[in-house]
Amino acid sequence: MTNLQIEVGFDLICPWCLIGKVSLDKAISRFTEQYPSVEVNVKWHGVQLLPDVPKNGLPFQAFYEKRLGSLQAMSLRQQQVNDAAAKVGFRINFDRIKTFPNTAKAHALLTCMSNFIGEEEYKKTLDRLFHGYFFFGEDIGSDELLYSVAQAAGIGKKMFDEWLEQPESNILTDGYLTQIRGVPHYVFNQKTEISGAQSPEQIFAVMQNLLRS
Repeated sequence: MTNLQIEVGFDLICPWCLIGKVSLDKAISRFTEQYPSVEVNVKWHGVQLLPDVPKNGLPFQAFYEKRLGSLQAMSLRQQQVNDAAAKVGFRINFDRIKTFPNTAKAHALLTCMSNFIGEEEYKKTLDRLFHGYFFFGEDIGSDELLYSVAQAAGIGKKMFDEWLEQPESNILTDGYLTQIRGVPHYVFNQKTEISGAQSPEQIFAVMQNLLRS
């Protein structure tokens, strides 16, 4: 095997997807160091988990209190998430997040940008959005924030406005997405699938098994 193709279904509002991305990055780094002759490519598929969230978002704490049933349940869930995040070297700053965003425009931007920028630049943009939301509490559903992200990647205002005029039509949809039941979701070489925030070791093992098969 000289090439390993990985497809990942994700949503930017999902903390498990950020944990999963960091785990994937660590697994790929280890894999490419151990098997330098194998080229690894990653294709990201945006999955909007909650399309009915208003375009301007919702108050973050109120949304999760209602969704989980109580403030105590929300605190327990956030601790569970950060326990998992700590295992791969970071912490989510839930106290900084004020808005639970609608991610349609962010996904549309990423989908359209994928046709104009390379894999590494795309990865930087994806990190910028994930980190902006989970580390700094930025509203990644706002046009202003998304335009600053587009500008950093060399995308002009006219193109940006065209992409986001009808964001839902620009969210990537294909046969892969129709099969997703949860995120993060990974497909390796179109045959091996795993779901959930797997550890770097678990992801590496899948990659290594494919190489040996």
